[in-house]
Amino acid sequence: MKTKLLILLALLGFAAAGFAETKPVKALSEKEQAAFLSKRTSGSMLGSFDSFCSLLYAMSDVKIHTNSKEINTTQLQTVAPADFYKPTWRELFDMIAIQTRSEWKYDPAQDSWGFTKPEKPKTYYSLEMAKGWDQSDRGLYVGYHPAIAPVGMDVYILGAYSADDPKDADALYKKLREHFAMTFAEGFKKDVTPADMKEVTVNQYPALHFQITAPTGIIWRQWVIVEGGKAFVIVSAIKPEHDAQIYPDVQKMIATFKINP
Repeated sequence: MKTKLLILLALLGFAAAGFAETKPVKALSEKEQAAFLSKRTSGSMLGSFDSFCSLLYAMSDVKIHTNSKEINTTQLQTVAPADFYKPTWRELFDMIAIQTRSEWKYDPAQDSWGFTKPEKPKTYYSLEMAKGWDQSDRGLYVGYHPAIAPVGMDVYILGAYSADDPKDADALYKKLREHFAMTFAEGFKKDVTPADMKEVTVNQYPALHFQITAPTGIIWRQWVIVEGGKAFVIVSAIKPEHDAQIYPDVQKMIATFKINP
């Protein structure tokens, strides 16, 4: 099945490339760009950026491209909850940019949306890292770890979300927060519900917190924030023997967590 899918994507790629050569280029005006970006679409992303380009063109007649090998080979992950949310094209492109650590803009010469590596990657949040800790940027999340352990805390950047009617925004954000909280927690507690979680404050942001000891003995903690439509999940996995040393640093770091404009 996987082989057939790869062959299909390859054929779509060739077809899209051939069609792109013969189809006249008609650039979108700024007004048309804005109208397109506000439309909603499926949030599903499949395979690498390169293969997703072909699939997106074949299924939606939407062209995206990049000249970066790093972006092209990045595996994309679906983040938006398919059962109740469809992102705008702007939100989908932003999610791709988060995962590929890129920026995007319309290319009128190709009537396509181009993704490039910026000189300075965009930062979606800030925090004060604890002394002696290190960090690694993994696209969808940033990992933080102390010297005594390979992991300590991760911050997942899950994109931006919007309601068609501003009156529905708060209800949507609450639903998203519960969705992400259960998505991250269900690996540790299959029948988990929001009732198993606590309302807490992370810096100035309302958050949904969940804690459990995994069968392996690892202490799992998570904090889910959806503020102004921007979604983040902070997770921490610590061995019991290291908890007294590592967890205070985690608490200090999340206390400084701040969402960037």
